[in-house]
Amino acid sequence: MTIRFASVNDIKEFVSIATVQPFSIRVDDGEHCVNATSFMEMCTLDFRKPLAVDAGSAENEAQLALAAQNYIAS
Repeated sequence: MTIRFASVNDIKEFVSIATVQPFSIRVDDGEHCVNATSFMEMCTLDFRKPLAVDAGSAENEAQLALAAQNYIAS
């Protein structure tokens, strides 16, 4: 799954969504891979480009996609 953010508030909301998921979520900008539940770590990523999300399995990614549909890059 690939995501994009338009503002710092988008990042905050995504971190809130990631925090309540019962599985680990990593976000990667091509150079850094960080824990999606850490706002500080998320802010180290390059948000000018789409970000790759790894939720561990297709089932987890589908669950996350439902909760974070506003941030999925098209």
